[in-house]
Amino acid sequence: MITLTIAPIVALLLLFMFHGIFDPVHGIPDPYYRDTGHNVTNRSELTHILPLFTDLYQEDYFDCSEMSAFIEWYLEGHGVDTVIVAGERSQPHNISAGGFEYEKGAGDHAWIVANISGKRVLIEPTLARIVPKSLEKYYLADTTYNDIYDAVSASRSVEEYDWWTVADIGSPVPFKTPVSLPASTKLEADIFNLVNNGREDDGLLALKQNDEIAEVARAYSRDLAARKNSCDDDEGTDDSNDGDDDDELGDLLKKSGVYYFDISVKQTLSVPGPVYDYKEFLQTCLDAWAYGESGEDTGASDLDESGIGVAVDPDGNVYITHVSIRRIHCGYKGASCCKQQGYYPWCYKPWECNRGICE
Repeated sequence: MITLTIAPIVALLLLFMFHGIFDPVHGIPDPYYRDTGHNVTNRSELTHILPLFTDLYQEDYFDCSEMSAFIEWYLEGHGVDTVIVAGERSQPHNISAGGFEYEKGAGDHAWIVANISGKRVLIEPTLARIVPKSLEKYYLADTTYNDIYDAVSASRSVEEYDWWTVADIGSPVPFKTPVSLPASTKLEADIFNLVNNGREDDGLLALKQNDEIAEVARAYSRDLAARKNSCDDDEGTDDSNDGDDDDELGDLLKKSGVYYFDISVKQTLSVPGPVYDYKEFLQTCLDAWAYGESGEDTGASDLDESGIGVAVDPDGNVYITHVSIRRIHCGYKGASCCKQQGYYPWCYKPWECNRGICE
């Protein structure tokens, strides 16, 4: 009788032991889900908390599955209802959208879908970026997992999703996350000082800050941000300085009472947000404008006054306009005509001399 009683007990113990060893969820840290920050309630906040994955992708080590599991954990800790999706991604060509390059690819893939303010948001885990609506058609869902336990149980392998072997789960922010930018005026001053430091390094005189020009540049950046946001969300940033834009800005300067120049140079820059490193951001601005003050008929040494205007949109994208001029003291609208020995008095275009005044 004793032997008959012990045998079932031993069998049960062995069953529990083998279940503990071979049950894949046994390898998930306990506790797993925890607070990682304040509750996020809208898309803009969601964009601003997504971590930065820079060259971290490694097949079979830290790939789309681990990245998806990490972001699901991270967003759940911010109070965002998030699921892991497995399926196929079938994108036939590279697509630039929102300042990022979505590379072509086909095959098995994992990604994230978050419910924010009652709206479904698809997130590409390898970029940690919200996928534009028109690109969602390339994500063909097969299975949706409510949490890490569902995903691991279905795959029968915790190694498919064990991001915690790459980062410390005990850290509330194991990957780099966005920084809060300073107020626009402070940001403008920092960029302006950096530009002048670069000029001094090149043996050029520092530009004088012109608040009137800065206000025009600020308004132009705000308008640029508004125009970008009114476009389809697939469209990337455009840092070009075409002639029409230069004419438009020149008109804005004159409408704002800035007539006292004969040369003006505009530089614009759109930096996809959010910003993860402020010093790197400032260096990006300087690098982009290192040789931008020179045009066909003017060089950086010809300019003496400048203004910088910055606008930041709800998604953290930064729009910067830098306008530099060569100041003159005659020849502009309302000023006295310029005089030079051996020449008739003259004004800068489009003004003409009228009784000694440019009109």
